Amino acid sequence: MHTEYLQSVRYKLQKRIRRQKSTSFETYCFVLKQLWQFLDGEPILKALQDELASRYPTADSVAETIIKEGLEGADRKGLVESPLANEGEWAAVSMGVVKRFCDLDSRAVNKFVPMQSSSKFDNYLSVFGDWYLTPFYEYLDERLDDPQFVLGRLLRFKHVAEWFWREQLFKAWQQAPTRKGEKTLAMGLFEFLFTEGVNVHIEPWSASGEADMVSSQEGPERLIADAKVFKPGESKSYILQGFRQIYDYCADYNEAIGYLIIFNTSNKQLRFGVSGSAAPLPRVVLNHKTIFFLVIDLYPHEETASQRPQPDVVEISEDEILGEVRSGEKPESKDAAAVSNHPTPPTA
Repeated sequence: MHTEYLQSVRYKLQKRIRRQKSTSFETYCFVLKQLWQFLDGEPILKALQDELASRYPTADSVAETIIKEGLEGADRKGLVESPLANEGEWAAVSMGVVKRFCDLDSRAVNKFVPMQSSSKFDNYLSVFGDWYLTPFYEYLDERLDDPQFVLGRLLRFKHVAEWFWREQLFKAWQQAPTRKGEKTLAMGLFEFLFTEGVNVHIEPWSASGEADMVSSQEGPERLIADAKVFKPGESKSYILQGFRQIYDYCADYNEAIGYLIIFNTSNKQLRFGVSGSAAPLPRVVLNHKTIFFLVIDLYPHEETASQRPQPDVVEISEDEILGEVRSGEKPESKDAAAVSNHPTPPTA
């Protein structure tokens, strides 16, 4: 990802964190709301939040308990052992606590920190920053240019594909032999991720077949993706099968996050009616597995956006998506994939 862009985001984030830490209790929550508006308004930081929440799905309930019952209440329930036990999980808990604290009176801060009684609220807020704000901020800062942060790079691929490569990718799909078009587009994605620093191995095998991409590199995290084409005449059942496949792959690899990449080559609009539809991507959570849906529109519209007729919409509901897994029906086909534990460069 562009170094200049990441440096700009990092600088703006650092500046707001410094301001937050120097703010007195009278305006602390007001400034915290402004910080959160910035975090939600910057796409890459919003993507990092979504990825963090998805990787540790139980952390938000711990944060909710801390806000409702205080740190001692959560500790009594065995929900909080130590912020050093698992840095990623504590960053996720901290994110939930900080976000909820925006709507509270800052004078309630003493309930949320492991500190003896003090007569100064600013002392409590200083500990609050060390206990919650700093771990969350450090997670964001460290992940900004981490090659394993695939969600941000997938969003970038969507923008590049739709803005600059639409005709090129659509023609490549059209000219590919029958049943090869999907793999052709998937290989373009893998090549892009490889140039972005994500080492991928194409088409790994698991108990459920071959996923399009399973990226793990040297660390414990595997990032799993599967590519599908929604073409003219295609029914949404093919996309539902794709969800079932990526869910199975996540279960096979014991991973919390998967990505279903959908190349839309039809002139219809795909819409996901799911509860997790907030930016940057719609998502569904099932059995602590979070599947993100990324739709890349490749149809070469002749008219400008303002001149196009209202498109036909194919809506896929959350009930339909979850029903595909719960029905126990196996998908009819398995298609193309990539794993990054072995840095084998893809070929376009």
